[in-house]
Amino acid sequence: MVTGYDVNARARAQRGTSRRARASSVESPGVVWWLSEAMTDDAKLSFAPLAASITADVCVVGGGFTGLWAAIEIREQSPETTVVLIDSDQCGFGASGRNGGWATGWHDELDGLIAKFGETEALRLAARSSWAIDRIESFSQEHGIDCHFRRQGALWTASAPWQVGSWNPAIEACVRLGRGKYLETLEPAGLKARTGSPVVLAGARQTDAASIQPALLVRGMRRVAHELGVQIFESTPMIGIDRHRPAVVRTPAGQVIAEKVVLATGAWAAQLRELRRAIIPIGSHIVATEPLGRRLDDLAWASGDLLGDSQLMVHYAQVSHDGRIVFGRGGGALGSFGRVLGRHFYDPKTLEEIASDFRRWFPQFADARLTHGWGGPVDRAPGHLPFVGRLDADSEVLYGIGYSGNGVAPSALIGRILGRLAIGLRDEDTDGPLAQGPPGYLPPEPIRSLGGAGVRAAVQFVESRESTIQSRIVHRGLRKLVATRVPPFLDPRKGLSGVGPA
Repeated sequence: MVTGYDVNARARAQRGTSRRARASSVESPGVVWWLSEAMTDDAKLSFAPLAASITADVCVVGGGFTGLWAAIEIREQSPETTVVLIDSDQCGFGASGRNGGWATGWHDELDGLIAKFGETEALRLAARSSWAIDRIESFSQEHGIDCHFRRQGALWTASAPWQVGSWNPAIEACVRLGRGKYLETLEPAGLKARTGSPVVLAGARQTDAASIQPALLVRGMRRVAHELGVQIFESTPMIGIDRHRPAVVRTPAGQVIAEKVVLATGAWAAQLRELRRAIIPIGSHIVATEPLGRRLDDLAWASGDLLGDSQLMVHYAQVSHDGRIVFGRGGGALGSFGRVLGRHFYDPKTLEEIASDFRRWFPQFADARLTHGWGGPVDRAPGHLPFVGRLDADSEVLYGIGYSGNGVAPSALIGRILGRLAIGLRDEDTDGPLAQGPPGYLPPEPIRSLGGAGVRAAVQFVESRESTIQSRIVHRGLRKLVATRVPPFLDPRKGLSGVGPA
């Protein structure tokens, strides 16, 4: 039995955003522009909380990208399989409706994939990440979801001298293995003109990338899942789970008895004892400007390019369909002991820092109003890549987590794996390296939080320096510290497993 799992902490954290004791340069701090736009025409379809005991073949816990992709995959592949999906709030109100809208593949880290999995599997995974972007595009077209999908690519830049060339190992791997079209170096002068930012020194372009409005996508998926026959219950947190067969997912006013359970709760999965050291919740915050109209005419990237830098506390941006610059930064507050914090949703100090960063990146828009600012929790994993597993070898409780800030496109692949596993289908994805459970574990508390806070402070200091050689050397060491993990065989918990052959 698992108890004490309270995803309703999200609602309590969001309520805390109304208590703002200090003035903010953001007009509506704590308000998510994506969700505000998506909910304008989304009020007709509502789902009541679960208030009974019901049965299903599969119970999906979590109504974000991962849970919805899994539920949709099950119903598409096996229409006779009954699926119940519960969410503690409304579908998409977690990270899926709050992120920067980056749908990117993995060719920009092909060298790292090769180091982990070898060339053959690295190439297959990179190709599958591109498939995931294709899946979003084709699914949206097929089901009439206007998520403002624009496949213009992503500009990876250096915003400090020591970042210049950080993309070269990935480019060299792509060229050597015949994937050169996915990642290309850009001329610094042309890149400066294209971005309109004085901080951009050099960069590369990743072609398998698309900008989207994430809340429109996840709310559209919610509609399609309902149309496919998924039973959806919102405002229904899971407060416990009995893992015997069939499993019982307990909620405040009811329960779901199911043969299989899919846990798709993102950062909230860290509240489960078994997964507390597999991921750590980390905040990421975003500001959005007023619509800038014709002022964007000279910015070539405003037509749909994504724009980011090469920091660990990465800056990321896009221009929305209605002409707002949406600008964010990762590497926020750490959730000690697996807790999702109010600061993950709204942190005044962090929002002011990001507002200042925005004006440094784009001084020509220093007078632009920042109409919205918000945050959300990221499920950071030491291995950086998402993974699928079982809570224990004897249960039928599956989970998919660990996106580490890049989940919009990969969630389509992870959701497919979860959905197919839930109905007994096997293929290269379900038997591949992403389906082997956690690749390692974070150190135990309080070492994890104390060490993480120290590393975060050091990263923030180093990434504010202009020195080239020293910063690059120190940053390389800090990057290794961020990925520190305890090997699985040294972890004290037993039974947590993958779902396929290695």
